[in-house]
Amino acid sequence: MAILQLNRIETNTKVDVLVEDQAGSIFPDRIKMEGVWIDAFDTKQQFFKRLLYEAKKSEKSLFAGSNIHNMNMIYKHPRLKLILGKADVFYCDGAGIVVASKILGEKSIRKRFANGDWLFELFDYLCDHQCTIYYLGGEPGIVEKGIELYRQRRSEHSIIGYHHGFILNDPFLERQVIDHINQVRPDILFVGMGCPLQEFWIDDHKDELNVGLFYPIGASMDYLVGKVPRCPIWLGDIGLEWLFRLSLEPRRLFHRYMVGNPWFLSRITIQAIKKFLF
Repeated sequence: MAILQLNRIETNTKVDVLVEDQAGSIFPDRIKMEGVWIDAFDTKQQFFKRLLYEAKKSEKSLFAGSNIHNMNMIYKHPRLKLILGKADVFYCDGAGIVVASKILGEKSIRKRFANGDWLFELFDYLCDHQCTIYYLGGEPGIVEKGIELYRQRRSEHSIIGYHHGFILNDPFLERQVIDHINQVRPDILFVGMGCPLQEFWIDDHKDELNVGLFYPIGASMDYLVGKVPRCPIWLGDIGLEWLFRLSLEPRRLFHRYMVGNPWFLSRITIQAIKKFLF
């Protein structure tokens, strides 16, 4: 069981935060897409503030990102739609959602917020605001490498524990991880197991975990440690991250992008036509 505590900052588990912002910009406009509400953040600062607010409030929260892949998973899995449909925040994580909002005639979603581009920056922000972190996800060795990279960036941190995400086929190890999380009581639990496994795991265990906020985060750590090359931000911002990723892993990702993307956009187009006609 891996845990980082060297040079850890002292934190308060629950504090009043952002009172002045509760009726302001940290609660952006929302649009409804295929039966789920998507939050339209405009700036990274607004996004970070809302994440902190959700982590520090008294009730448990779910904070998740929307992209074409998990919208297709929502369409296939009614349980996933129920989970993410009740998320406290479901923000735009992919350029395909921006395109879909334009097809629907919605103007509020103007940009994506891809955590693989700025995860360490988010860790900095959470550390500065005394918000504790536990990271569960990735292959064995990947998360350790990622946390070490972050320690080189910032020796004083609020990461109080981590573990790889390959625990689902080992009930004893899974119980150890759950007990460890409950022992250290993080404000935020990042879970990177891929969609929909991470969302289902969170839903299965949310009631027994002493966690303020659950954040399913996919393969973000793989990008940060260089296991998977990260798409240039400018290319992702113009909607071509899928093409970059497909060029790297054509066999694994062919169906996701070449079938999944047109399938999603065709559903959105039909939704837009119905909206216009009726």
